[in-house]
Amino acid sequence: MSAWGPSARTGSSPSSRTVLTLSIVMPAYNEADNLPVVAPRVLEAARAACPNRFELVVIDDGSTDGTADAIARLGDANPEVRALAHEHNRGLTAALRTGYFAARGELVLFIPADGQIPPDAIFAFLEAAPGHDVVLSNYRQRPDGLYRALLSRGLRLLLRLALGFGDRSDGPYLFRRALLDRMSIVAERSAGSIGFEIAAKARHARLAMATIEIDCLPRRSGRSKVANARNIVQYLVEIARIRRSMRS
Repeated sequence: MSAWGPSARTGSSPSSRTVLTLSIVMPAYNEADNLPVVAPRVLEAARAACPNRFELVVIDDGSTDGTADAIARLGDANPEVRALAHEHNRGLTAALRTGYFAARGELVLFIPADGQIPPDAIFAFLEAAPGHDVVLSNYRQRPDGLYRALLSRGLRLLLRLALGFGDRSDGPYLFRRALLDRMSIVAERSAGSIGFEIAAKARHARLAMATIEIDCLPRRSGRSKVANARNIVQYLVEIARIRRSMRS
């Protein structure tokens, strides 16, 4: 990736303010059909939001389709892309850990590779970032159906009881990279648990947090790899580990 340039001010950037360096982290597990469409759109939006001051970190989480080749082509065509890989599938949280700790930006934003998050959400996150350590997001609408909605509500109740964090947080999130140097992050396995760990520990430390509303689109192709019984069990184990780490 080429070196980030000086602070940019353009009419397209959020409120024409100086934008901090941004790392967009995009885990990908068997997303060969989605990546060639989704990643270029995210790159285009990021270039408009913070030109010369961002990177797109794509993590191949042990894919068995053509995801690795798709990432290689993206990297060849776009100097902002950094490619990381797991030898075998380790799950969403492990992929996010890899991307987060490798991030070089002052701000870190998670965007999935499935096309559910409109790329222009980048602008909304950056608008909310000044003065906040964490920016969460809720969906204006969610096309995932009743089952997923009930899972989300149940998880929110569990997090409130176990960790004292009950904020509604449906979608991706942005945080300051420096938080990882201040927090002991223990989440390793269950899909997305690293996100609520960061949020819960930020709330516990009384850090500045904001929540925005964004759109949620249907997946371009494929099925969700998150909403299943195995991951629910992993959530319970992970929440217990996070609870213990907050008490130590």
